[in-house]
Amino acid sequence: MNQQGPPHRAGNNPPSGGNPNHSQGARHQSPHAGQPAITVRTTGSVPPAQPLPDYLILSIVSIVFGSPLGIAALYFSLKTRDSNRSGNRRLAESSSRKARLLGVAALVTGLLLAIVYIVLIVLQESNQISLTY
Repeated sequence: MNQQGPPHRAGNNPPSGGNPNHSQGARHQSPHAGQPAITVRTTGSVPPAQPLPDYLILSIVSIVFGSPLGIAALYFSLKTRDSNRSGNRRLAESSSRKARLLGVAALVTGLLLAIVYIVLIVLQESNQISLTY
């Protein structure tokens, strides 16, 4: 039968170099005893809990409408996303505003161009204007 000493009592450590299962009680060791200490340092800001909107979908849709402003909107959308990840809130706010403004401007421009194109096609089909020279 396995004989063990009495249960561990606070302040009841075995003498140095002694058996941990000495009759005075087992030595209490933390689960990480002998492990080196780890220091964690952050090199940047902590990402915000509520990231700012990056308007990525708006930017992609504005590119589909064919407006070159959509490319600029996409650039600022990605810049907003990177700023959110790095925790740079001020840059994220600025980039988010620019992405929204450029995305909306690209959509409006693309829609206006599409409407003008449709109107010209309808007028040409009804023989009210001639687009040939």
